[in-house]
Amino acid sequence: MAFLFTMMHGARMVDCEVSSAALDDLDATKGTRPDERQAQFLRLRDVIERVASSAFEQHGKRRGVRVRIFSKHVKSLRPA
Repeated sequence: MAFLFTMMHGARMVDCEVSSAALDDLDATKGTRPDERQAQFLRLRDVIERVASSAFEQHGKRRGVRVRIFSKHVKSLRPA
């Protein structure tokens, strides 16, 4: 499962997704219900956008490529 979103890079829209596991890792929880994902995403939006922007910059800003965020991308960002 993944939560889909878009971000802007100048005037360009970039398709992105963050896995449910990554959201739960960032939120230090497990098993968030699907109907709670949007609220979870909104709580974590700033950090998710930073991770997505960084991934986009590292992978060459190619058109048509979806930025995907998985647990491995956020492990170091989890609360202690």
